[in-house]
Amino acid sequence: MKTVNYTEARNGLARLMKDAEQDRDVIAITRNGHASVVVMLQEEYDSMMETLHLLSTPANAKRIQQGLADYEESKIQEHELCD
Repeated sequence: MKTVNYTEARNGLARLMKDAEQDRDVIAITRNGHASVVVMLQEEYDSMMETLHLLSTPANAKRIQQGLADYEESKIQEHELCD
């Protein structure tokens, strides 16, 4: 994660946005006496929020973990899709 101060971010916002887009980098912007904020791609943020949502229910998290374990152990069966 890249960290820049407020002045740098303000003066180079277009460059920071380009860096976030090209490198998929998360950029922290600091400001004296205030909490830091981050700049990241909307797509990355949406993906992170979806993952948090899916894992927020213990039963769903367990099913996902079991599915991943089955995949790792080659316990997945391939089927034709229904019409």
